Formats: sequence, C-alpha cells, structure tokens
Amino acid sequence: MFMRVSDLVLIAVVIVGAVLLLLFWARAQRAAQEARAAGQARATAAAETAVAAERYRQNVAYLSGLGDASLDTLFLLDADRKILWGNQAAWAMFGPAENAAGQTFIGLVHDYELNQAVLDATFGGRSIVRQAVVNGRTLRIRAVPVAETGGAAVAIEDVTELQRLGRARRDFVANLSHELRTPLANIGLAAQTLRDGATRDPILTQRMLAQIQAQVQVLSQLSQEMMDLAQIESGQVLLKLVPAPVEPLMGRAVANLLPQAMLKAQHLSRMVPADLVALMDEQQVARVIGNLLHNAIKFTPDGGIISMSAEAVDDDIRICIADSGPGVPRDEQARIFERFYKQDRARTRGGTGLGLAIARHIVEGHGGRIWVESNPGEGARFFFTLPKA
Repeated sequence: MFMRVSDLVLIAVVIVGAVLLLLFWARAQRAAQEARAAGQARATAAAETAVAAERYRQNVAYLSGLGDASLDTLFLLDADRKILWGNQAAWAMFGPAENAAGQTFIGLVHDYELNQAVLDATFGGRSIVRQAVVNGRTLRIRAVPVAETGGAAVAIEDVTELQRLGRARRDFVANLSHELRTPLANIGLAAQTLRDGATRDPILTQRMLAQIQAQVQVLSQLSQEMMDLAQIESGQVLLKLVPAPVEPLMGRAVANLLPQAMLKAQHLSRMVPADLVALMDEQQVARVIGNLLHNAIKFTPDGGIISMSAEAVDDDIRICIADSGPGVPRDEQARIFERFYKQDRARTRGGTGLGLAIARHIVEGHGGRIWVESNPGEGARFFFTLPKA
C-alpha cells in the first residue's frame, strides 16, 4: 500500500517541526544555563568585591590604628611623592589632614632637607636617615623606598627634647666637675701648706684647718643638695599638703636670715596678710622661701632693699621676694632654674647652683609655678604660687 504524497508532506512537516522545536528548546536551555552561570558569576564577583572591600577596610583600620599608636610622624607616598596616608602625629606636626589632600610631600612639610631625604631614598633605592631643623625643631627623618609602587614610607621623629637632654647631661657633668674642682683644689693647697711646715706656725695651722673645714662643708652641702634634688625629681619625697598660714612661715624665714641682712645694712620688709592660708608642705615651702631670700641677700649690695609679699590671686597664693640687686638678664631668666646654672659666675660668691632647681621642683610638686621678672640694673622679683587652701 502506497502512501499518498500529501501524507508524505505532512510527515515531513511534522518531522521538521519537531526538529525545530528541539532546536529552540536546546537553545532556550543553553540560554537559561548561561543566564544562571552569568548570575552566579555576578554573585560570585559581588561577594568577592565585598570581601575585598571589607579586607581593604580592615587593612586601612589596622594601618590607621598602628599609625596612631606611634608617637612618630608617619607618611606613605606614591611615585610622584604625593601623600597617600598619614597618621595623627603627622597632622599634629604639619597641619590638618584636609590640607594634605593631593599634596606633595614638600608642599606639606615646606622643607628642602626633608624632601631631599625622600628623593635620595626613592631614586637611590635605599633607606635614608637624616636630621633637619624645621621651625626651631630638630627632626630626624627615615625614608624607605617601596619598590613595588615607586613610592616611599617616611617616619619623622622630633628629637629636639632628646638633644636638649643630651646638652643638659653634658652641662651637668661639666658643671659638677667645675663645682668639685674649687673646693678640692683649696683642700689640696691647705694640706700641702701644712705638709710643708705650716704646723710650726699655730696661727697659720688654724687658718689652714679652718679652710679645709669650710671646703668640706661646701662639698657636704653639694652632696646633700644633689641627693635632695635626685629624690625630689624621682618622686621619692612625698609632699604632705595641709592648710597652713603663709605669714608665720615667711616670718621664720626672715628671723633666720635677718643677721645676714643686718651685716650688709640691708632693709628687709614683709607685707603678708595674716588670713592667707595655702595648701602646702610647710617644711618644703620654707626651703623655697629661705633659698629665695638667701639669694636676695647675697646679690643685693650693702644698704639695699629686700621686700617680701604675698597675696591671693584667683585660686592661688602668689608669693614674691624682690631685691634691689643687679637683676637677671632676659636671656638668662629661663635658665636660672636649671641645676648648676649660675648667673654671672664671676660674682656668685659661692653656692652650689642647685637651690633654684630644688625650689622649682618643690613648687611644681605643689601644682604651682615659679618665675622671675627682672630688668638688668633694676633688681629682680622672684614669684611662685601655691594652691589656696
């Protein structure tokens, strides 16, 4: 039985339709799979981006935390020496962070030596350490090249105080040697005189022995004051702060030193209200007043005037001891409270050079301050404050 042509055509159409349907279905499946794969890729990329962003945020937080924990100034620079990052110490030293946006390093620090250190590090491919004086501060810079970026990591340390302490240490050793040299030389000279036959002259013997005794007292005073100053500076001396009237304390200081003032025919006056009460350690404050009054008597010429006064100023008691001596030059006024510093050594007439340093530490231990006001040739006025009780 033969099929008709129309049936064959129909079968062919059905077969072609089925094939096309399969092709469309396969393409749709493939498109759906590609869409799912693209969606998964996008989701994966978004997740990776989120992870990377979180990791970046954490790294920046760690870097900022590490930088802010450092007392040194820290910078990260790119290949054009523009500032990528800085810590809080950097902005405190060179200005607010807003000023650094897009800035070059030299544009922020305004110093040739600091910038040259960075240039030498980046172009030389090696770490550079240098010092520069910027606006009166001595800065030590360390610049390290970052080979991967062509930039640099920079650390800047303010060593001004370290240098000052180094000078103070050298001055201390030199001044201590100076203070010891004179009494030791005098003792040696007196001993040599006695050894050379002075013992046959009773009067000369007594004079040499008296000189030895006097110089031993100088050394003993120096030793005691150095020990006192060391204890005060280290906090081993505990101040017993109690309310106490100021007037009797100053009265006792006058009574103790009045004979020395009378020997020089000096006029000594005291103006202290009886109702002034300070929070203080009486023994230590008496030491401060006694030291200042002793210095006033020593530097005031015969027949001069010394005045002592006290008054309430806000929450403080301000005490002043003024003299009519030669005064203190302006360039020395900030230094006379340093240990061993002596104004005009040629006319100091003895002393250890530690009294004012001890006074400063005692006053500051009370939460007060001490200073001097003076014009050369017009005397000096020493002030210090104590908390009002």
